[in-house]
Amino acid sequence: MSDNLSLSQGATFALNSGALAEGTNANTIKTTADINYVIDGRFYSKSTTDNIAISYSGASVYQAAAGGIQAVNGGFTGGVNGSTRIYGIFLDTAGAVSILPGPIVDSAELAAGRVALPFPTAPRGVCPIGALRIALTAGVTFTPGSTDLGATNVTDTFYNLADMPAAPLTA
Repeated sequence: MSDNLSLSQGATFALNSGALAEGTNANTIKTTADINYVIDGRFYSKSTTDNIAISYSGASVYQAAAGGIQAVNGGFTGGVNGSTRIYGIFLDTAGAVSILPGPIVDSAELAAGRVALPFPTAPRGVCPIGALRIALTAGVTFTPGSTDLGATNVTDTFYNLADMPAAPLTA
């Protein structure tokens, strides 16, 4: 969880739900309601928008793979028991959407309650507005912006948030 009320910065949070959903076009998301939000104590808003690209352009992310470690750059492949990951969805002061991948967990272990599914930590200067949970079956690969959210063996769940939750999901 970001420290949204620390003395070194103003508050950062969404004031209402943007009612996140899968976009009309493949590989996109949409907001179905205007979003009012605060970054460092200043008010901003984002109008209802469809077909928002969700590609990841941050630092390289790595995952164990057959034959060694591979750079997946925000994507991941379902392990033997399937895999699950949460992507944080953020707005900046200009209303641009960005995503940040969280850790990958084994879907069977998550369902059995033996592991938790943490949310990614919100970077400074952006406001969390939601999260996208992606669950994959074994051997299926998901790459944000390339794999359709409605693809076979890809299950997506949206969470509308005011801030990143401190506690992980446990199922």
